[in-house]
Amino acid sequence: MEKKNKIIQVYAVIICVVAVITFIISVSSIVSAAIDRTDPLYTGRFEQKLASFENFKMDVLKTTQKDQAFIPDDETINGMYEAAKENKIMTVQHQTFRTMIVSSLIIIISLILFGVHWWLMRKMGKE
Repeated sequence: MEKKNKIIQVYAVIICVVAVITFIISVSSIVSAAIDRTDPLYTGRFEQKLASFENFKMDVLKTTQKDQAFIPDDETINGMYEAAKENKIMTVQHQTFRTMIVSSLIIIISLILFGVHWWLMRKMGKE
């Protein structure tokens, strides 16, 4: 009977350690998503620089000169810039919202697992 209690205690300790590691990783994901959400134009690796209209215009002009294509006027480029900027903001908001929800659920599950297995470990230790 003593051997069975030790095995259950070891199992409970392993689950508690895994729950703590999962908790830490999920908290870091939430923090990262919150930081990305505050400034979506500077997140990720996008080909185009959307921080300012001038950067975006230079990127467009470089690509049109390489392709020998039609060079759009400033009004067209501004429309392209606003659409690209809005798309990036919406994409980052969606991704960060999803990350925050999923990580929050994982945190809740890890806390429940930790609590149950901590209680089990203490109960088996008293017997």
